[in-house]
Amino acid sequence: MKYVKYIVILCICSIIISCTVQLYMPSSKDTATQQELMEGRRLYINHCGNCHNLHLPKEYNAGEWANHLNDMQRKAKITDLEKAHIYKYLTSHP
Repeated sequence: MKYVKYIVILCICSIIISCTVQLYMPSSKDTATQQELMEGRRLYINHCGNCHNLHLPKEYNAGEWANHLNDMQRKAKITDLEKAHIYKYLTSHP
């Protein structure tokens, strides 16, 4: 009986984890670009994910992302440089 509880808990945790948004990990042969993309990803998760669920980069095109970032910049308290990093990450998805 004790093992059944652990199995049920493990199954529930697995379901919850599998339903979370899976953001892509950027990759670039250029080290500077790779660092910039990773910084954009980190900023996107830390700033945007604090207030609402994150959207997958492929959900919007570049123009839509630009509009969203412009609208949210003040609320997210991000600089122009941080916004540029986030934008580059969101629009460089495979």
